[in-house]
Amino acid sequence: MSAQSALVQKQAEKPLATDGEKTTPNARQSAMMQARLAILSEIERRVIVHELSRRQACLQLISDLSLYGKGLATSDAGHMHEADYSALAQMAATAVDRPKMGMSLRTLYNWFEAREQRGAQNLAPKLKKKKTPVNELPWFAGFLKFYARPSKPTITDALENYRASLSNPDDAPNYKQVRTAIAKLGAVERHKGREGALTLKARLAYVSRCTDDLMPGSVYTADGKTFEAEIAHLLTGHPFRPELTPVLDVATRKCVGFSVSLKENCIAVADALRVAACESGIPAIFYVDNGPGYKNKTHDADVTGMMGRLGITKMHSIAYNSQARGIIERFHRSVWTPLAKSLPTYIGEDMDREARKRSYQKTRKEIAEFGSSSSLMEWDDFVHLCKEAVERYNNQPHSGLPKFRDPESGRKRHMSPNECWQSHVAQGFEPVTVTPDEADELFRPHVIRTVQRCLINWNTNTYFHMGLEQYNGIKVAVGVDVKDGSRVWVREIDKFDGNELPGRLICVAEFAGNETRYVPKSYEDAAIENRAKAQLRLIGKKVERVEDQLRGSRLLEATSEPVIDVLAKPVIEPEVLELEATPVAVPQKPKRRVFGTDVELAAFALEQPDQLTENQKKILRGCLARKTDLDLFRLSNIDVDALRDTLRSDISTHKNQ
Repeated sequence: MSAQSALVQKQAEKPLATDGEKTTPNARQSAMMQARLAILSEIERRVIVHELSRRQACLQLISDLSLYGKGLATSDAGHMHEADYSALAQMAATAVDRPKMGMSLRTLYNWFEAREQRGAQNLAPKLKKKKTPVNELPWFAGFLKFYARPSKPTITDALENYRASLSNPDDAPNYKQVRTAIAKLGAVERHKGREGALTLKARLAYVSRCTDDLMPGSVYTADGKTFEAEIAHLLTGHPFRPELTPVLDVATRKCVGFSVSLKENCIAVADALRVAACESGIPAIFYVDNGPGYKNKTHDADVTGMMGRLGITKMHSIAYNSQARGIIERFHRSVWTPLAKSLPTYIGEDMDREARKRSYQKTRKEIAEFGSSSSLMEWDDFVHLCKEAVERYNNQPHSGLPKFRDPESGRKRHMSPNECWQSHVAQGFEPVTVTPDEADELFRPHVIRTVQRCLINWNTNTYFHMGLEQYNGIKVAVGVDVKDGSRVWVREIDKFDGNELPGRLICVAEFAGNETRYVPKSYEDAAIENRAKAQLRLIGKKVERVEDQLRGSRLLEATSEPVIDVLAKPVIEPEVLELEATPVAVPQKPKRRVFGTDVELAAFALEQPDQLTENQKKILRGCLARKTDLDLFRLSNIDVDALRDTLRSDISTHKNQ
């Protein structure tokens, strides 16, 4: 059982309210009790000031209130101890059950008796009738079957369906009765059945986690987020949404590292953790969710797992419990969401639908015509923008951190993450850091492979080294570089404290080639290729479905047309006249220039843009939309940006005309 569940259960096991606590007066009863006490105090004051008996004081008060109500002078008018009849009249109206009946002598005597016997609490009026609990209403359980549904029907619709299910519709309540009963339910009971358990959790009690006793580096937390704006793809330049994986130190709320990738996977998480460990230290605990980017062999394997090699204890939050990761979720809202909104390609839920549509159409049109869009931020610029946003966050005051007196302004304010980190450093904290050389080895993914005749097989590549001759048939730990597939690092497998870890370096095996590939393929290249193949398979299935629809629409029944048999009439041959031909000079059209390659056409377009035909412009726009043609243009010293500007200026000229 988790600590949160135990605490909630402990609170639930507390004794229920006693009978005295259950009979605590409501607001109306409390107001009447206070008013009656004020009336009795006024009577006792009159007994002392005017030297009257209790009976005389009661009768005088009743008479004076009646005179005040009629606008006449009271018995103590002008007296130095004249009562405040405005307040007394208001108190008298509140104190009695029936204001129209007024107060009587018997009523005042009853109040004195109740106060003297059982105290002031007994002056509160009794409830007129005991209200029936909502759950005990005879029709309520049947009505909930139609109301407590995930589709969230209205009271009117649910009541209509409930009435239709009854043999006698007259037994159903009316709309006002149902609405009153539902209003009496608690905030949680009212939504049971209409909301799932995860949504209802936002209405339930929760346990707040305290981080005051944590040191920097004790706990790192990470979570991926898909950016809510489009940028230019790193490889194709097309619009796409990158995946951001920040790593936060829980104690100081500092963002100690982040990664920007094409999608959330183990490589992106490992890269973010590498940056965090190299710049701020290795954490003791890595607190993450149960996603595939965090729960995989790259992190958890016994020998090759990154967590074991770094000595990090990984903790997973409860599934579908994002509230447990509130620190990282708040970081997303504070940093990534405002950053996305600052870009013209923001596509969040709160973005105006028309503006989002215009941006979408503009980027797709420019991509189709020029191969790129001016609205899409380039990859390197986006990474630099993310670094600036993280730096601003680390230097801003955070409400979750302690307060201190600002030496510049002299006022108290919350610490920023960087200031909180530095305060711990000033108290003697030293992070467990790694050198760049150690980082290359510690954060390099490892896999288990068996040596076969000095060869290591990994990712359809074959690696060879003579130093592996004595390890034939033995399993070894192979370290790989996700960016470079030209070599691998082969190590022995050692046992330490019952755990298997990569041990002594045997050799660095070089790529030797295999039957399927003559160029070494890195882990990242293989992943990109596999993803592209999967996308092509999906596209192929869509094409087949469309072709099936076309074939079905073409199978139409043909109607037979009547054939008319018409006899051919004799044709009279015209008389042929012989004329003497006179040669006429025909003007020759200028010959159209023919280009052997697209590179020649692009060079001609830069030299003489006004001589281009519409067909040639269309060809060049198609070339700018293909990455292979762009690479060919750059290798041929063609200024691609100038070519785009030329075609864009041509379009602008046509629009102005």
